[in-house]
Amino acid sequence: MSDITMILGRIGATLGRDVAPHLEGHYAAGHARMSGLLAVMAGELLEKEADLLVTEITRIRSLLEAGGRDSDVPEAPSLRLSDLRKTRNALAEKLITLQTQLEARDDEGATALNTQIWGHLLSTSVARMPSPPVFHGAEEA
Repeated sequence: MSDITMILGRIGATLGRDVAPHLEGHYAAGHARMSGLLAVMAGELLEKEADLLVTEITRIRSLLEAGGRDSDVPEAPSLRLSDLRKTRNALAEKLITLQTQLEARDDEGATALNTQIWGHLLSTSVARMPSPPVFHGAEEA
């Protein structure tokens, strides 16, 4: 079994559905539910992490190019999350520098590109938000 997303989902479901109800009335029940919820959320994020990073890298390179900046950061050497994060972070540093310079300017081009950068940051944040948890009513638990 190597599907980490499925494993984390099953751990989460087991903790929330099977373990926590047997701990009712105890402080541990809340911990079991919270641990289960965190396991499910971690699995969900892991499932989409590589895709999010590749999308971010592509978009940041595009924004840097639109700002006339050379994105001399090499491609990630692999699709490992750690390699993709290093590449994304190096590009993000360049994007911060560009955005700082744009915010000091007062022309339409700078304003338009700065708006695109803020749009990228917003969409990135939204894409990384976990799905809302499903809370069962007392009668369902």
